[in-house]
Amino acid sequence: MPVKINYSKCTACKTCYKDCPGDVIGWDEDNNIPFVAYQDECWYCGNCDIHCPEQAIEVSISPRFF
Repeated sequence: MPVKINYSKCTACKTCYKDCPGDVIGWDEDNNIPFVAYQDECWYCGNCDIHCPEQAIEVSISPRFF
């Protein structure tokens, strides 16, 4: 899984949701939390990880790229 969200750190600021250019991160309106909607569509750009103010997201590069 390239994108992992640590919900114990997440403050639901929506930064990851707004900054993902591939719409990989979705938003659960009922629970007010982000979720990984399209894991296989991740571009590994790292926007969600880099911009998360709580460091609640980790993006792992897939071994298939090496």
